[in-house]
Amino acid sequence: MSLSNHSFQSILLMLCILSLCGCKPSEQEEDPSAYIQTIEAWQESRNEEMRDTSSSWLNLAGLHWLEPGESTFGSDSSNTILFPEHSPAFAGTFILEDSVLRLQVAEGVSILHDGQSVREMALQHDMDPETTYLQMGSINIHAISRPEGIAIRVKDSQNPDLVNFRDIPNFDIQADWRLEAQLEWFDQPQPILIPTVLGSQRMHECPAIIVFEVNGERYELYPYDSYYGGTIWTVIFSDLTNGETTYGAGRFLDLDAPEPGAPSMVIDFNKAYNPPCAFSDYATCPIPPPENRLALAIPAGEKMYGEGH
Repeated sequence: MSLSNHSFQSILLMLCILSLCGCKPSEQEEDPSAYIQTIEAWQESRNEEMRDTSSSWLNLAGLHWLEPGESTFGSDSSNTILFPEHSPAFAGTFILEDSVLRLQVAEGVSILHDGQSVREMALQHDMDPETTYLQMGSINIHAISRPEGIAIRVKDSQNPDLVNFRDIPNFDIQADWRLEAQLEWFDQPQPILIPTVLGSQRMHECPAIIVFEVNGERYELYPYDSYYGGTIWTVIFSDLTNGETTYGAGRFLDLDAPEPGAPSMVIDFNKAYNPPCAFSDYATCPIPPPENRLALAIPAGEKMYGEGH
């Protein structure tokens, strides 16, 4: 018995539907709720990071650039460097000579290094092999080195910004902002200048251009290998939400670095996050390079925290 053309076409259509049903759908199509839970877990990990008294940027209580010579520090207004009000009135002196930094601790003041009380010692900054970290009650002290000079960074586990922290606000999670992007690799990583809030620039290497489309328009992002190592790409970008609903100086994305030469990768703007400067005036943040300033509003990821900085 032969089949009519109509019956044959119906069978083919049914086979196609069954074939499609057997295909593994994308993660979002398979279980949208699982994707939302993944982003919610990431959001909570960001909140936990900000609550952590050791790692939170909200514990920053001071950033003091040193002039050559002696700089006294403590809570009294007569000091060169003003520390939090619960510090000793005069805690000691930092001495900067020929890029060598030393500490002298005032009589009767307890400052610890590796759990041991110190009276005087040389300090290594954060670009040295082993940074010197000091403890004075709830206050942590260390030196940082930047192109602008050497500064004393002060952290305080009793800092009001940390004590009064509330969760970082986010846009509603939208799977549409999880995008498949194409990769245009350079033959050799290309230098990219990343500006900072201090007016300086830092040189990084960009391995590839990330290309994505929104509403048929092409957009590009230039990543660089993260401080965390070659397995992470960092993207610092700005978009048209900045200064309105998001932090004015842009946001960050951390991406799992693809295999060299991979044709594509996934970028998820639901994980766009605020830089440290969005939480503290005492951070020294990089800001988006010209290549990453998008003429596009991206209402996804973290919103502005508080009144911004």
